[in-house]
Amino acid sequence: MNRHTLLLALCLVPALAPAQSQEGMGLDLTEETQPKSEESPTPPPAEEAAPAATATRPVEEEAPPPEALPPLTDITQEDRVKSVQRKVYRKQGRFELTPLISVSVNDPFYSKVGVSLRGAYYLADTLAISARGSLMQVVPSDDVRTAKRAFYSKIYNSVPEWSAMGDVEWSPLYGKVAFLNSILHFDGYLLAGAGVVKTETSSLPGRGLNPAADLGLGMRFVAQDFIAVNVALINTSYVDQPLGSAKGAIQNVMTLNAGISLFLPFRSTGRDAE
Repeated sequence: MNRHTLLLALCLVPALAPAQSQEGMGLDLTEETQPKSEESPTPPPAEEAAPAATATRPVEEEAPPPEALPPLTDITQEDRVKSVQRKVYRKQGRFELTPLISVSVNDPFYSKVGVSLRGAYYLADTLAISARGSLMQVVPSDDVRTAKRAFYSKIYNSVPEWSAMGDVEWSPLYGKVAFLNSILHFDGYLLAGAGVVKTETSSLPGRGLNPAADLGLGMRFVAQDFIAVNVALINTSYVDQPLGSAKGAIQNVMTLNAGISLFLPFRSTGRDAE
């Protein structure tokens, strides 16, 4: 080996030494080249996150203390509505006085118009005994003049003058009806009884008062505890022999009656609230 080759080898030894030392150390530089986005973020402390959460939450109203709320039982008692309400008035032990006007509805030739006075005492709320006295006037219609003039007909008619009847009344029906933005209580009743009828032939020799019978139905519309509107359809039957007739016949006088009932005393005892 000559001198020139030795000098070249000595120059190359320092240059190769750093390269070999770096390969022997085995350094890994991949960690320094990784992106920072893959690193997991560090959560903020609990003390710092709490104010942000409370700032976005809506403010809730505090519930009033239990002492400020009314008891549930009081509200239920005050606002309770009965599905079936009791009667607003009672009739047991009371007296009813009723003036009436009446007109017949079943005679096309002779109308009977009149006035009546009725009194009733209630043994029970649905049962009463009553007495009714009536004065009547017979009014001929235009058909009577037509029948006599055009057909020369002879019409035999009974002429009642007054009547006195005693009846038993039963009231099985009770209810309410809306009228002119108000509520009217009503009860329906049936009546039946007997009495006498005075006619124009009752004063003739051998005649007298004619026995009679009542049958009817009615309705009372109660405005207050002591006053009511009374409407009734009553048929009164009796036997009479009209003038000019040779035999007697059953007469039926069906009248429509309307009047105002007054209850005494004015306030019923044991009255149930509406």
